[in-house]
Amino acid sequence: SSGIMSQRTERRGIHVDQSDLLCKKGCGYYGNAAWQGLCSKCWREEYQRVRQKQIQDDWALAEKLQREEEAAYASSHGAQTQPHSQSTAPQPHPGHASLGPFSKFEEKKTNEKTRKVTTVKKFFSPSSRTATKKETQEGKTTSPSISRRASFDTDQVSKDFVDFLKNLQKPGREIHKQCRAFIVNMSSKKDLSADELSECVQDFYQSLADRLMSHFKGSSESVEQVMDQVEKYIMTRLYKSVFCPETTDDEKKDLATQKRIRALHWVTIQMLCVSMDEEIPEVSENVVKAITDVIEMDSKRVPRDKLGCITRCSKQIFSAIRITKNEPASADDFLPALIYIVLKANPPRLQSNIQYITRFCNPSRLMTGEDGYYFTNLV
Repeated sequence: SSGIMSQRTERRGIHVDQSDLLCKKGCGYYGNAAWQGLCSKCWREEYQRVRQKQIQDDWALAEKLQREEEAAYASSHGAQTQPHSQSTAPQPHPGHASLGPFSKFEEKKTNEKTRKVTTVKKFFSPSSRTATKKETQEGKTTSPSISRRASFDTDQVSKDFVDFLKNLQKPGREIHKQCRAFIVNMSSKKDLSADELSECVQDFYQSLADRLMSHFKGSSESVEQVMDQVEKYIMTRLYKSVFCPETTDDEKKDLATQKRIRALHWVTIQMLCVSMDEEIPEVSENVVKAITDVIEMDSKRVPRDKLGCITRCSKQIFSAIRITKNEPASADDFLPALIYIVLKANPPRLQSNIQYITRFCNPSRLMTGEDGYYFTNLV
C-alpha cells in the first residue's frame, strides 16, 4: 500500500484496473510489486536467468583481474628492481591488497559446490554487515516472558507437526527428517541476503512439493495440506533470523511508511469516496474488526497466518460495503476502503510483514485464490 495515494483517480475516487494486479508475463497469476509485477513463478525463472548471467559475468571479471595481476606480477618480477615488491610465487598473498578479492573469489568457488548462493559482487565491495550486526543486537533485547512464550509456541508447533506427520507414516518420517536438516542448514547461512534466504526456502518448498506430488499421485489438495504444515514448522523456527533481517532496509521502510500514514491523519472517508457508512452499527463493527485484523498481522510468525489476517480484514471490508450499499461490493469499492482501513490502523512494521509474506509464503497462496487477490491489493 506504499503507492496507494498515487493510484490514478477517477470519477469514483480511487480505481485500479484488475489487469494491473496480474503478472506482467500474462500467465494469469497475481503479480507483486516486489517481483517487478511478476508472479512468484515467473519471477523465479527471471531471477535464475539473471543470476546465472551474473555468475558468468563475475567469473569473467575475476579471470580478467587474475590475468591483469599475473601480467603485473610477471613484468615486476622480470624487472627485479624491488625484490620484495611482489610475493615470491604466483599465489594470492595475504598482505597483497589487490589480490584479496580474488582469493576470496576462490573460496566462493568452493562454496558454490555446497549450493551456497552468493555473488562475487559481494567480495569486490566492502560489506557493512558485521558492523551493523552488533548495533542491531544491542537494540533488540527481548523480554524474558516474550522469549519464554515464543519458545513454548515453537515447542507446540513442533509437537503438532510430528502429530500431523504420524498419519502419513513412512513419508511423514522422511518429511520430518528433511525439514530438520533444512533448518540446521539454514542456521549456518547467517550471511545470506534476504533474497538469497528467500530463494533457499522457496527451493526447499518446490523440491518437497514436487516429491509430494508424485507420492500423492497428483492430488494437489493433499500436497497443499502437507506444505501448509511444513511452512508453519519451518518458518516458526526461522522467524527470528529471517523476519526484517539486518541485511535489508525493511526497518527503514517501516518507519517511513508509519510516518507517512501519520502525516495523512487528515484524510477522511469522504475524500477517499469509501462506500462505508460507520453510522450503521454493523458497519462500524466491521471497520473495528478490519483494523484489529490488519494490526494483528504483526503478532503472527507464520507467513500463511499473516496472510490470513489480511484476508479476514478484507472480508470485513467487503461485508461493511455490502451492508452500506445493500448490494455486493465491487473491486472499485474495495481498494479505497482498504486504504482507509490501513490509514486508520497504521499497522506496525507493515513493510516488513509484506516482505516476509512475499519472501517466505508458500508461493501457490500468493499466485491464486482469495488470499492472493487480497494480498496483491494491499501490496
